Amino acid sequence: MPAQIIKIRARFFVAVEGDSEQSFVKWLQELSSEKNLHIHLDVFPLNGGGFKSMLQKTVRLHKQGCRKGAYQDRILIVDRDRAEQRDWSIKELRREAARHKITVCVQSPNHEGLLLRMMPRMERVIPKAASAETRLKRLWPDYRKPENTLALWRKFSLDDLLRVARVDPDLKALLKTIGLMGGLMC
Repeated sequence: MPAQIIKIRARFFVAVEGDSEQSFVKWLQELSSEKNLHIHLDVFPLNGGGFKSMLQKTVRLHKQGCRKGAYQDRILIVDRDRAEQRDWSIKELRREAARHKITVCVQSPNHEGLLLRMMPRMERVIPKAASAETRLKRLWPDYRKPENTLALWRKFSLDDLLRVARVDPDLKALLKTIGLMGGLMC
């Protein structure tokens, strides 16, 4: 009997602002498993902060996480509206993150705005940060922040995600990095 080959999962380090993004990444993991992608998204919530402090936490957590083995890539998911905190601009965040080989994925204008854009025919709509959650709740009255992975699974499909990624370069880069977009997936 021939030896069975076990394919090793590619591990990705994913730092996120908070619980909502953590659920989102867990949903991405479920979509990846459904598509038989051999990946593991190791998610680390940062519990908010400004861009500078989130990057510092990301670098520290990455070093700790490497004790369990190497990561194929490092990703930091942040909301565009965090730039209003004035510690770093998005450009500064990207520059400093690149020094640590961390890819930044900016949600526009924030996580609720991304979910709103995943609704049918809403992919090009980028609401003001202050109104994103209200607009989302009009289309998804049961939405509760932070929404859990199961609710995301019930509400959205990979097609919804890909539709937004086709017009959102940061989301597209994230999905290509983890293998959910590209080749036959597109």
